[in-house]
Amino acid sequence: MNRFAAKVYRVCAFLLKQPRVFDHSFGVSWRKALVSLPRIVPNFVLRYTSPDGPQPIVFKIPARGQHQIPLYVFIPALDPNAPSQEKLPVLIDFHGGGFILGSCQEQAPFCSKISRELHCIVISVDYRLGPYARYPAANEDAEDVVNAVLDPSKPGYTELRDNINKHMARQSRPATELDADRIAFSGFSSGGNLALNLAISVKDDPTICGPWPSVLPEHFPFDVPILLFYPSLDCRLLPTERPRPDGLAPPKGFLSRWRVEHELMPTYLPIEKRGHPRASPGLAEITNGGLHPKAKMMLVLPEFDSLASQSTTWIEKVTSAGRGDDLVVESVDGVYHGWTQFPDAWLSDEHRKLKVEIFDKARDFVQRCWTHD
Repeated sequence: MNRFAAKVYRVCAFLLKQPRVFDHSFGVSWRKALVSLPRIVPNFVLRYTSPDGPQPIVFKIPARGQHQIPLYVFIPALDPNAPSQEKLPVLIDFHGGGFILGSCQEQAPFCSKISRELHCIVISVDYRLGPYARYPAANEDAEDVVNAVLDPSKPGYTELRDNINKHMARQSRPATELDADRIAFSGFSSGGNLALNLAISVKDDPTICGPWPSVLPEHFPFDVPILLFYPSLDCRLLPTERPRPDGLAPPKGFLSRWRVEHELMPTYLPIEKRGHPRASPGLAEITNGGLHPKAKMMLVLPEFDSLASQSTTWIEKVTSAGRGDDLVVESVDGVYHGWTQFPDAWLSDEHRKLKVEIFDKARDFVQRCWTHD
C-alpha cells in the first residue's frame, strides 16, 4: 500500500509541476487527471502483464533545451552463443493516446516480445503529452531519441549507452554496443503518427517556417522497418468527427474516451496547425524525397476503426507514388482500434489469437528487413 501511495504522490506532484498546469480550465484539468490515472500503476505490475520478460529499465536522457525524456528500455537476456561484446539492433517504440494520454507501460508486452524474440534493444519513449506540452513537443522527443541512438554529437547519446551498460554490469554481463545500422520504429495510433514522421522530410513546414528533414541520414545504408499499428495520419478531424465504418457504434457517455479526447486533443494540437504535414504525416509528400528511400512499412488495419479511412487514402497515395512495394498492409477482421494494447484478460480467445498473430507478423517483418531477406 505504501508503494501505491508513493506512486499516487509522484503522479500528483508531476501534474502540479507542469509549466502550464494552471493555464487551463477546470474542465481540462480534471479530464487530464482522469486520463493520467493509469500512470499510478507501479512498474512491478509489468511482471504480470509480460511475465516472459525482459523487464524494462527506466531512466531519463537529456534532449534539446533543458528537457529530459523518460525511457523504458528492454534489453534481451544473455545469449550464451553471442560474442563477449554484443552489437544489438534497436527498435524505438511510441505508445498511442491522441497525444494526451497513454504510457510506456501498456507497450510492455509488445516491447518485451520483440526484444526477446529478435534479441534486440527496444526503447519505449515516454514523450511529452498535452495539455502541458504542445505540438510539436512529441515530434521533437521522438527525434531526440533517434539522435541519441545514431549521432554522437547529440544530447543523450552517451547517457543512453551508460545507463544500458550499467545495467549490463549489474547483471554481470559484458558491455554492449548499439547497432546503429539496424534500427526500426514502431507506433500505435498517435504513436504511429510519430513513427512515420521520422522517415518523412518536409520541404517547407509551417511549424518551423522552413525545411524539416527526416532525422534519418539521407544516405542511410540499410532498410528501416516501420511498424504502423492503426496510425493517426490525418489530424484534421477530432475523434467524434471522424467517419465510422459499419459496425462501429458512435461514442456514448459523458466519460467515454472519445469525448475526453475531443476536449483534450486541441490543447496539444490547435485547430490551425492540424493540417501541417508534421501534425498529419499522411498529408506529406511521398515523392521528391518526401518519404525516406529506405523506409519499409507494415500497416495494421483493424476492421472497426474510425482512423481506417485515412489509412486507406494514404495506402493509395503510397501506391500511386510508386512505393507500393515498400508497404505491407495487414487487415484484421472483427477487431477494434487499440485491441492489441488491451490486457489479454479483456479479450476473447479469438482476439487474443489475432493479437499474437499480428505481433508475430510484425516481428517477422522487422527480421526480414534487418537481414535484408
